[in-house]
Amino acid sequence: MADIDGQTLLMAVQAVQMQIHSLETEIDQAGEDDDVSDQEDLLMGYMRAAATLRLAYEAEEMASSNLPPYDRLVPTRG
Repeated sequence: MADIDGQTLLMAVQAVQMQIHSLETEIDQAGEDDDVSDQEDLLMGYMRAAATLRLAYEAEEMASSNLPPYDRLVPTRG
């Protein structure tokens, strides 16, 4: 994996989460006749990226005391 500093990971996590939220909102607000397959495919890609970023962030978090916990960046939905 590329060597990425904690601040960059923090910003990437936040950016990807914003895109996920935006796409989820767009899909949820789509009408019954709207084709959202492209948005759903894109959402899946962002979700895979989020999972990868989480692993990298949590590894960096263990090594660095100046990063907030991942769960504070990405609140659990539910």
